[in-house]
Amino acid sequence: MTRTYLVTLAALVALPAAPAIWADEAALAFKDVTAAAGLAAPLRGMMSHAAACGDIDGDGDLDLYVGAFCDRPAEKYVGAPGPVPNVLLINDAGRFGDSHQKAPAFKARTSGAVFADLDNDGDLDLYVANNSKRKGLRVANRLFENVDGRFRDVSAHNAACIVMGGRSVAVSDFDGDGLLDLLVAADKWTGGRTRLFRNTGKLAFEDATAKAGLPETLPGLGAITPDLNGDGRPDIFVAQANRLFLSTGDGTYRESAAGSRSLQYPPLGREDTPCGAAFGDVNRDGRMDIVIVDHNQPARQHLFLNAGVRGQDVVFREVTKAAGLEYRFPSWTPEKLHLKHAHVEIADFDNDAWPDIAVAVTVRAGQAEQPFVCRNLTSQGGKVRFHVPPIAKATAYFPAGPVADFDRDGRMDVMLASWFGQIPSRLYLNRSKAGHWLAVRVVGKTVNRMGIGTKVKLYRPGQIGRADALLGCREIHISNGFCTGTEAVAHFGLGAASVCDVEAALPHNKGVIRKTGVKADQLLTLTE
Repeated sequence: MTRTYLVTLAALVALPAAPAIWADEAALAFKDVTAAAGLAAPLRGMMSHAAACGDIDGDGDLDLYVGAFCDRPAEKYVGAPGPVPNVLLINDAGRFGDSHQKAPAFKARTSGAVFADLDNDGDLDLYVANNSKRKGLRVANRLFENVDGRFRDVSAHNAACIVMGGRSVAVSDFDGDGLLDLLVAADKWTGGRTRLFRNTGKLAFEDATAKAGLPETLPGLGAITPDLNGDGRPDIFVAQANRLFLSTGDGTYRESAAGSRSLQYPPLGREDTPCGAAFGDVNRDGRMDIVIVDHNQPARQHLFLNAGVRGQDVVFREVTKAAGLEYRFPSWTPEKLHLKHAHVEIADFDNDAWPDIAVAVTVRAGQAEQPFVCRNLTSQGGKVRFHVPPIAKATAYFPAGPVADFDRDGRMDVMLASWFGQIPSRLYLNRSKAGHWLAVRVVGKTVNRMGIGTKVKLYRPGQIGRADALLGCREIHISNGFCTGTEAVAHFGLGAASVCDVEAALPHNKGVIRKTGVKADQLLTLTE
């Protein structure tokens, strides 16, 4: 199926720019377009706990899947008579509507979802992780095949579709066979049995956890699979246990003892637990850094810079305090709803070529509310430093929140899926004054069709490979943060640069694609 990258949400692009959030000439600005985009009604009353975006019908728009917890008393679903099932929403020229597809619209305790081309046929299938407890609503994870934009349930007798404490889903090709595999985190409250499911082809999976060398018990809320030691293969980090496992190259993993130690930190109390984890190159040294947020009252975030390989391990250095990120969130909103952290992503929201950090929280800005984005100020002084919005003005937290360019204007937007019935889910379009940008997509042939795991680096023209000419480094992925799935596109801000050179290293060292003199402000598709 051929996809085109269309300018969509056209009716919303023309909306007036929102006022700047902070008294800062480079401040970010977002516009709440939830109602205009048709999202208010279908998401009303949901206790949302998962969200994924992806183009399921090949029209260039980003569609949405939102999962919910359906095991609460009826009165908890404000605006609805009772539990609201999961919903698949189709984007039609900027307006979302219920797909009315029955298969993916089921009731569960959904806590993870991704759109991924799991059979390499050119369209996106859907995998849903359900957080089942010993008592109450117990629903197995579900897998749906995309057949011309409609989903067919293929969960029966599938090893990846078991009853477990499913949370975040990390997608990667761990064994290099060209098929995307699934790592499903399971939290400590449901046994902590995080599972690795190997794709054996034709949408069939097998449990490869033990064979891959991962521990039987590995509690996780967040899971990410970036190449952390630069060997071209996906590694595994599981947040909650905060343990790091490095690929050995033969389809197995070994724990990085020093790496795991370097990513630990003391909790504030018994309820404090690491939750969402995201990766990205925040200081532009070509290595993937990690940010972790805590599901706690008060909530915190922790930034770890990748310090490189030492012997057989890769180690990290925590720079939270030095980077200006050592804050503690208020525990309650003015309406007495609890404030925590759950989802986090690294993305460049002002396109200044320095990745920012977004936590799925809103803060009051004048008469409006805006996403909580910590702006990267490294360019202003050389040291890694972030500007944090006023935490005292926090208004809500959200379990899931895909960050993507929903309106295709080159600026990264935020969709926030709400847990509280009193607080609606929201779509914020980015209206910041921003620099140039480039989005890179990879179509694989011997590697997976989505190019997941490809490490993309941008350089100043004529200077490919020079560390001092690096404009940005991102790895193509669809799973980051907590309970969230996003688009397999590497988005870069370029600041004032209107031309760059591109280098894309395919996963498992299957080759390198280079393009020189690439013009900014476009989607670049690279084919293996």
